[in-house]
Amino acid sequence: MPLTLIPISHGTLCHGSRWTIADEDDLAGKVARLALGQARHVAAILAGVDKRPPATRADTAAGAIRLLTVPKDKPPYHRDGWVFQAISWIAAHRAEAGAVIRAPHMIHAHKGFDGFQLKLDESGKTITAVIIFEDKATENPRSTIAGDVWKGIRDLESGLRMNELIPEAGGLLEAHQQRLPELDIDGAVERIAWEEARHFRVAVTADTAHDDDDLRAALFKGFDDVAPGLAARRQAETIAIPKLRDWMKVFSANAIKQIEVWRDDV
Repeated sequence: MPLTLIPISHGTLCHGSRWTIADEDDLAGKVARLALGQARHVAAILAGVDKRPPATRADTAAGAIRLLTVPKDKPPYHRDGWVFQAISWIAAHRAEAGAVIRAPHMIHAHKGFDGFQLKLDESGKTITAVIIFEDKATENPRSTIAGDVWKGIRDLESGLRMNELIPEAGGLLEAHQQRLPELDIDGAVERIAWEEARHFRVAVTADTAHDDDDLRAALFKGFDDVAPGLAARRQAETIAIPKLRDWMKVFSANAIKQIEVWRDDV
């Protein structure tokens, strides 16, 4: 597996895990597959299913390479944000094999939610909650969380974005209806509208200093205020990446190189 997840709890504030990269080439390869639109294949591999990868067409490869490339005279933030969302999606599957998670968006700076995951009960047949992802590739994690992230969660808690949340959740439910044939989609969507059925997963790039538990907890100060209730509603994920922009540049180039090899093998 490309990522190792180390569980951590900050008492009633939040729970989650630290991510560490176990195999950077493997991680870049899986991000490359996601850029090619092969989320189903990557999910199967992460669930332990040995599958032959799909062929890489030249036109599909060109689109994936464009997704992993910073446009000329543009800052890298949108590219880096997409790459981090892809890594976050992989981490979510690593945490729960076979989870029902929406595939990453295939455009930079998409205005919708960063990610969605359906939370199932022990039977695997009933939706108990929807987990809404906030993924931020940032060199300033605390100010980003206290500003952009908390605002987004407050908006959801106050109902301002329910008109976006409901169709997103419904679409994910419909996409997985074959897996959950007895699921009452309308009932599940209605339940998601209730506060306790909306959970939040905040994932950020952090500094190595945040390997200290107290400093890590300080990153997420206020989480219990913006999303009150049971601690299960508040998930906090971190990965320490020094010199973030330089690392993203090298990492994306690695992913592109793998796509080029697969394209040439067709």
